[in-house]
Amino acid sequence: MLAGIFAGRAGARALVLERRTKLGAKIRVSGGGRCNLLPSEASVRDFHTSGSTRALRNVLRAWPLGEVRAFFESDLGIPLKVEPTGKVFPVSERPGDVVGALCAALGRVGGEVRAASHVRSVQPAPGGVTLRIDGAGDLAAARVILATGGLSLPRSGSDGDGLAIARALGHRLAPTFPVLVPLTTADPEWLALPGLSVRVTLRARRGPATIASRSGSLLFTHRGFSGPVVLDLSRELTAPGAQAVALFAHWGGEDTPWPALLRRAGPGTVSGVLRGVLPRRLADLLLERARVAADRRTAELPRPERAALERELTECALPVDGNEGYRTAEATGGGVRLRDLHTGTLESRIAPGLHFAGEMIDVDGRIGGYNFLWAFVSGRRAGEAAGLRAPRQNG
Repeated sequence: MLAGIFAGRAGARALVLERRTKLGAKIRVSGGGRCNLLPSEASVRDFHTSGSTRALRNVLRAWPLGEVRAFFESDLGIPLKVEPTGKVFPVSERPGDVVGALCAALGRVGGEVRAASHVRSVQPAPGGVTLRIDGAGDLAAARVILATGGLSLPRSGSDGDGLAIARALGHRLAPTFPVLVPLTTADPEWLALPGLSVRVTLRARRGPATIASRSGSLLFTHRGFSGPVVLDLSRELTAPGAQAVALFAHWGGEDTPWPALLRRAGPGTVSGVLRGVLPRRLADLLLERARVAADRRTAELPRPERAALERELTECALPVDGNEGYRTAEATGGGVRLRDLHTGTLESRIAPGLHFAGEMIDVDGRIGGYNFLWAFVSGRRAGEAAGLRAPRQNG
């Protein structure tokens, strides 16, 4: 939609071919249905690519975050708010408002939308490109922007067709894999905690070295581990040789450090202390793992048992064995390599006349609106470039 809007603003006649019957499927499900549209802060460090960080930075700088936010608030008339997490939402918390505003903006520049249009192939043709569409024959275009998404959330229409088209045109893709995805385990003791949520500092380790660290909410599921902090580290935690290590933060009550709580003299039991600051089921599991009796009084806790319990509370190894795959992943890693694109236009170096935007490109961001930011920035750059190189609407 952003590509179509800015292609139209550049003077071209923009046609958006939508696989589904409605536009904006991923917008409609984002942020738990409240539409986490943008982050409040961003830098190149919030994104991943196997290609050139310099090229990535150049694209991101082409439309700074503040200007993107102003576009939505001023140009599209969507009031935004920043939540304490740093995520930006529409004040209305209605994704339909965002989709509607984008469609209206597309209409204002003369853009057209054809829903339920499944593009099967894209082929170079004299003076442009030819698209083959299911049930509609061939369509000629001066320029084509592929913005079909990757492989994540295939029910939204992102089932990899666009990547297959890029491959057929000669692109050698960076290997694709799910990111921002819940993690799995086969360990029954952790699978017995579904629905429980707790604050943690989660670290991805390789040997003694910490690769990355995030703080936030961890959610236990019937399959393993989810929640913002897990999704944010899913790329690192599914890498070969990586280990997930959790420091459990206080769920309620006081924020006294764990060692001080466990050394506090008094008549209370260890289980009473843990249950006061952690969910009961988690407290009981950690006591069991540390082999500490629930009725042991803190004042009588032997040094070896205290050390074992402190390890479970501050350096607890979570046995991750995989992820849930594209079905629940919020984004796709890998894709069309940046080196195969002209950075200033996002036009293919391999198939002239073809531009790329969004998740198809080998760029993915952290949780919190970063992948939408990349979609918007790359969509604008591809749209403007294609629009400037296409015939004028009055021509």
